[in-house]
Amino acid sequence: MSVMSEQERPADSPFATKIRRVQFTHAVQETVAPDGSWDMLFIQRNGELLVVQTGQIAAPVVADWSPGDTLLSISFRPEVYMPQRPGRMTAHQGLVCPLDGRRHHWLGHERLEVPSFDNAEQFVQRLAAKGVIERDRTVRRALDGALRELDDRTMQRHFAEVTGLSAKTFQQVLRAHEAANRLGAGQPPASVAADLGFADQAHLTNSLKRILGRTPGRIVKDAQESGRQMP
Repeated sequence: MSVMSEQERPADSPFATKIRRVQFTHAVQETVAPDGSWDMLFIQRNGELLVVQTGQIAAPVVADWSPGDTLLSISFRPEVYMPQRPGRMTAHQGLVCPLDGRRHHWLGHERLEVPSFDNAEQFVQRLAAKGVIERDRTVRRALDGALRELDDRTMQRHFAEVTGLSAKTFQQVLRAHEAANRLGAGQPPASVAADLGFADQAHLTNSLKRILGRTPGRIVKDAQESGRQMP
């Protein structure tokens, strides 16, 4: 029996990666793993609105949902940040935004209407047009170069200021996701560990548990179950 009704789509925006809407029909604990993005969350619970800006995380976070809760989330690209509230100030936490009535909230100095699943890109574009969010070209270049440019300490400090994570930690998150993708595609754990530079299979297992909250065996099983559920 499904515990939620979910829609998700890629974001048609240079600032965001995906839009997700969920309505929970039963109480559930949802584990949210690091994915290199930070989010704006719009939560309706018992008729009340809660707007939260989350920062980058480096370990799984558990969210408790109740029947009737609804969630709209907008995930932003890692090089996108708020100049007034950069990643350094939001990492590993969620900051609640002040409300103004039932449909508006404040983000920085801007009063904004709560977006919908269909017009989330317009919300993101308004943030960009008002200067609430910006794209950092240095971080984008570093990511495009697989973080090789970040040997310089000044660059390392800049990366951590914008994203909230060190370049090393960010690279570990990306590597964990690449490992999970390969495991889900059927590659043997030993081969995945060797190809991606883990010391051994135990190192792979420990890293995936620490970053994604799942073992290689769990990842493979989830992929198999997902494949069986596809029409």
